[in-house]
Amino acid sequence: MYEGCNKTALSSQKNIADSFIKLLRNEEYSKISISEICKQADVSRQTFYTLFESKENIVAFVLAKHYDFQPAHECKCKGTPTLTQLSEAYSKYILSKKEILQLLVKNKIIYMMQCNLYNAFSSCKEMHFDDDVVVNNITADFLAAGLTIIAKHYCLNSDKITEDQLKALIYDLFSGKKFTCGNED
Repeated sequence: MYEGCNKTALSSQKNIADSFIKLLRNEEYSKISISEICKQADVSRQTFYTLFESKENIVAFVLAKHYDFQPAHECKCKGTPTLTQLSEAYSKYILSKKEILQLLVKNKIIYMMQCNLYNAFSSCKEMHFDDDVVVNNITADFLAAGLTIIAKHYCLNSDKITEDQLKALIYDLFSGKKFTCGNED
C-alpha cells in the first residue's frame, strides 16, 4: 500500500477508497472487481496497483485511516486503560462506527477489523501489558479477537443490545465474570 506523501497519489488513494466504500454499500464484496473500482474512481489499473495491492488492502487502508480505534486516545487515559475505560470506549466506538462495521459483517470481512485492532493494541506505546514481547503480542491479539467478535454480534443484534448492555458485556467477558460457575473461587 502506498504510504508516500505525493499529493496526487494520496488524492487518488482516497478516491479509490471512497469509491470502494460506495460500491460496497450496494454490492457484495466478493463481486466487486478491481476494474469496477477503477472505473468508479476514474483511475487506471496501473494507478490502482501502484497505490493498493488488492481489495483487502483498501479495507485495511479505510480502517486505518478513517475507523481506527486507538486505545489510549479513545479511553482518554495515560498508560494502559482500565478494563472499565476500555469497555466504555469500545462500546462507544462500536456505536459510532456501526455503518462500516455492518458492511464488514454483511460482507464476511469483519476479520479485517481484528487485524486493525491488533495493530492498534500492539503499536500503542501506552498499553504495556508485560515486559515480554510475546506476551504483549498475544494479549493484543486476544483483545483484538474478542472485541472484533463483540462488534460482529452487536451488528447482528443491535436491536436487542443497548449501549449499557454492550459496555457491561465487554467488561464481563474480559474480566472473566461470564466464566464463573456456581461458587467457584
